[in-house]
Amino acid sequence: MAQTQRLYYTDSYLKEFTASILRTEDDPRGARVYLDRTAFYPDSGGQPSDHGELAGVRLLDVVDEGEEVAHLLASRLAGDAVQGNIDWARRFDHMQQHTGQHILSAAFERSAGYKTVSFHLAAEISTIDLDSDRVGAQQIEAAEELANRVVFENRPVTVSFHAAAEVQKLDLRKPTEREGEVRLVEIEGLDLSACGGTHVSRTGGVGNINVRKVERAKGLTRVEFVCGGRALRRARQDFSILSEAARGFSTGLENVPEMIAKLTQELREAGKLQQKMSEELAESEAAQLWQQATEKNGARVVRRLFESAESKRAKLTAHAISKHAGGVALIGVKGTPAALFFAQAPGGRANLSDVLKQTLAKFGGKGGGSRDFAQGGGLPENQIESALSFAESLLS
Repeated sequence: MAQTQRLYYTDSYLKEFTASILRTEDDPRGARVYLDRTAFYPDSGGQPSDHGELAGVRLLDVVDEGEEVAHLLASRLAGDAVQGNIDWARRFDHMQQHTGQHILSAAFERSAGYKTVSFHLAAEISTIDLDSDRVGAQQIEAAEELANRVVFENRPVTVSFHAAAEVQKLDLRKPTEREGEVRLVEIEGLDLSACGGTHVSRTGGVGNINVRKVERAKGLTRVEFVCGGRALRRARQDFSILSEAARGFSTGLENVPEMIAKLTQELREAGKLQQKMSEELAESEAAQLWQQATEKNGARVVRRLFESAESKRAKLTAHAISKHAGGVALIGVKGTPAALFFAQAPGGRANLSDVLKQTLAKFGGKGGGSRDFAQGGGLPENQIESALSFAESLLS
């Protein structure tokens, strides 16, 4: 088996190349083409594969098979020699993000002693997982500051190859168990790592490194970040969103957080007032319905049907009726599907959970509850009146 020469190992900026086809194999998606050399990066080490064209045919995927790299195409290629063209926008984006990850990971280790245990480069964001869930805001800011200072200093990023035995003696940020020849990526004065990915030649090419989100779980801290072009697009998006919010509040950008906090508090207070008023209205309506209901065997059964938009009011009314002596509420709510709320005063004779189950078994839907309160939904709207009548018959 021939070994594929990986051109991206020595020149990440190579945008096109020529190669000879060694062999072609059938694949469920078309064909797997093996070349004597390639500049296409395969999915590996947290970095997605390159996109592009081979002999004018779009690549479906690039797969690392150890000694060889397979190029997946929809069909076989004619001839023995081909030209490959890299999707440069995607390649350079990945170079920015991957080098940015090396810088940010090294910055976290240098500034706070946190090690990176995993890296993932996605279409819009990249993430690193740090080996602690106690990473604080000050430590994140310090690492971000150091990372961007390294970018601004435009330090060289160099690639070199060493025997595995020699590498074991070097001060790598993360030890490697690779055998044979090991590829090292060095950021001057900051980081030395074993890596097969594509990188910029100087740190300035990374552009700004911005932390976007932090999540803590299972002993780790996941840091979401963007670099370069992605950072620029996110900054534009943030500015657009913030400007729109500022226009809506008729204020300056810097005042938006204060206005949001003020509006949130006002909405919270308005919600509490609305809830109180809804409860008072339900209490009043429930008292009137209870008084109008005919008492039979010590119970006053209230049947009431509400419109589909009144579900919350219906539930409050059912509970309010159950506060009256002997009160039993059989409440229905129109809609597609319809809903039911059954409630009674504590210690009532009926088991409303059983009443609901029997009603839903006959008319459809799902639900459940306790002896004194049960609710369900999913029955047809045109069956709601019949369902309430049936439930009342069970009470008798």
